[in-house]
Amino acid sequence: MVTRKFAALATAVVVVACAAWVYAGRSGPSATGTPRPGPDVGRLSARLPFYPLRHAPSDRRWRIDQAVRKLTITCMAAHGYRYTPAAVPRPTAATVDHPLPFGLESLATATATPEPGASEQQKSKAFLVALYGPTDRRISARGKLIKVSVPATGCQAEAKKRLLGSQRRQWLQVTIDLGEGEQQARKNLDKDPAFRAANARWARCALAAGVETDDPVHLLNSLPRDTDFATSPVAKVDVRCKSDTDYLRTAYTRLAVAQQAWLDAHPAVLTTWRSLMERQDSVARGVLG
Repeated sequence: MVTRKFAALATAVVVVACAAWVYAGRSGPSATGTPRPGPDVGRLSARLPFYPLRHAPSDRRWRIDQAVRKLTITCMAAHGYRYTPAAVPRPTAATVDHPLPFGLESLATATATPEPGASEQQKSKAFLVALYGPTDRRISARGKLIKVSVPATGCQAEAKKRLLGSQRRQWLQVTIDLGEGEQQARKNLDKDPAFRAANARWARCALAAGVETDDPVHLLNSLPRDTDFATSPVAKVDVRCKSDTDYLRTAYTRLAVAQQAWLDAHPAVLTTWRSLMERQDSVARGVLG
């Protein structure tokens, strides 16, 4: 049984408490018909302005993560601990993934790949203090929606301080700002006339197949958590109607416009992100040799 890939659907998909679709007719939804070949959604997603800022794997991100790993291992050794976190995989075409801001894009939904974990068993409070510092020593940043705090001391914090210097709080802040900006752009998209028209076309197609709902995200959030998309008639209607109405091409194209509008309205966020990424990469190159 294939379950929903909630991690990948987190961007702009808000879980609703009640069912958002109903069967229109006693026979239930019809899944007949073969979907037409759709657009290359991976390429459409990669064209989103936020994709390289928040989601795209890159050699630069890999070098930064590798440098943090190396510095943390060295620091822990200086405290008398053998710390062996999982290796940072180098990005390849196989590791490329993208958020799904419009729900299902196909019926082939594998479960999310688990994040690699550290092989070092955390043996004592002293080990944790050496790695993360005292729990009451934190640096924090606040966005409009959330507040995030991270260790201010400890080997992991020292490694990041090596890359960022006195700008760790600024990096935390710009990371929050970009995350909230991506969410806001998705919300703004709901007001876009072309996107609203695409939702209306998709909804008419779904209704003709026996499913009544407002849009694909509401439909997805109404399905049981253990839904097997490959066999679900409702999921098949969703994917087929997206293909028949060219929904995803319109949705991603208009989302790109909404994201660029947010970035244009917040130029300092992008400038800060670029500056701090370049700084981290420059230091990481020196650490890795």
